[in-house]
Amino acid sequence: MRQIIVELFTLELAGRSITLRIFGYGLMLVLGFLAAISLARWRARRSGEDPDVVTRCGVLSLIGGIVGGRVAYVIQHWQDQFAEAPSQLAAMLDITSGGLIYHGGLTLATIMVVAYLWHEKLPVRRYLDIVAAGLMLGLAFGRAGCLLNGCCFGSPCRADWPLGMRFPMYGKPLVKLTGRAMPFSSGIQEPSPAYSQQFHAGLIQPDERLFDASVPRRLWAPKYLHRRLERDQLSVLLDEPRWREAFNATAGDDGRISEADWATGAGKEGGLLVGSENRAEALRHFDSNDDGQLNWPEAQAYMLARREWVMAKFDADQDGRFSEVERQRANAYLQEDLLALAEAGRSRPVKPAQALSMLGALLLTGLLAGFHRLRMREGQVFALMAVLYPMVRFLEEGIRDQNAHDLARGVLTHNQYEAIAIAAAGVIMFLALRRLPPSAGPCWQARLASRAVADGRR
Repeated sequence: MRQIIVELFTLELAGRSITLRIFGYGLMLVLGFLAAISLARWRARRSGEDPDVVTRCGVLSLIGGIVGGRVAYVIQHWQDQFAEAPSQLAAMLDITSGGLIYHGGLTLATIMVVAYLWHEKLPVRRYLDIVAAGLMLGLAFGRAGCLLNGCCFGSPCRADWPLGMRFPMYGKPLVKLTGRAMPFSSGIQEPSPAYSQQFHAGLIQPDERLFDASVPRRLWAPKYLHRRLERDQLSVLLDEPRWREAFNATAGDDGRISEADWATGAGKEGGLLVGSENRAEALRHFDSNDDGQLNWPEAQAYMLARREWVMAKFDADQDGRFSEVERQRANAYLQEDLLALAEAGRSRPVKPAQALSMLGALLLTGLLAGFHRLRMREGQVFALMAVLYPMVRFLEEGIRDQNAHDLARGVLTHNQYEAIAIAAAGVIMFLALRRLPPSAGPCWQARLASRAVADGRR
């Protein structure tokens, strides 16, 4: 899983850090589009048609595919993802984390392409046959994007099943050019989809230091974790008389610890911060002014709460002070490499739904390309795609884990019901083609010649 392929660099604009990234899902969409267009243009030349028409159809397909796929996803997941979102419009427009239903996009893309071909008086059935294999090739790249993104994962499987896949707690960029030591991207806030689902279901119990204790069943984003710490984490915490002086050494000229002050605070000799403190936790509980900074009373309250927590956890005899052994244990606990714990986190094994879906799409691509020569009537290749793809998708739903289903009891997913409807439409299309002429009309060169003759007569 590589949600981010390349993290390029970070821009500082108006006091905000903006990191430029290439997402795996988006990259696969682009590559899939280019591959599908290339295959369709090649088939157009072989069929005696204008490849440029295919390119225009491809652009319409891209627009229709994204819009239709997103609309279908939003409708299907409205209650669990969008109904309570702080900004519903922003959530609906955000596709960087996946969230496209292919046959929703396929339906709208087909409507837009057919409308264009009809308007331009082009042989609709012939062009639909030309683009059919390309659509499945694009789907294969889309499923590769799902694998990189970690979405559309499979249902749980046995731990010893050789094809089982374990997804990481957080995905790391394949390449980082930002120069930061952080192994994860600053844009990663949530665990991977498979890990997150199993975590919220109580199937995984990560180390407690990765938990945001104030929010039930929530993990800290990687930016709040730290590498192995070398400094003594208790030297300041257990020495309350030094707190005010240490606070002054850390705070800015305004007498507050800002985000920038916090970031550099652990490196200041004699400062209040030594590395294991959590800024988000401090602000959530003690930022009474809600200004994103800590003044002295707020910082003092935070340190008191941290000391109370550490003492309750490691003062085994409850005498209000640390023995040397207790202190060593507490210090080692606070110094632990939390990023390493996050890097080691893995989901329980799941079925390789994305990989099998990609394989199924490639097989359909080859099958449709081969059937193109065997068709008896133009339009049959597209009709065959409309029958076979829903069948494959119906089976895929049986190994995915995001929608409740039970085929034995007749409980189907939304996608399975839609697959049945599309397959039925494909069968109807096959039957309807028997009433139409085998050819959809003259080829491109013949149409151009006929148009030239007509223009000459005028």
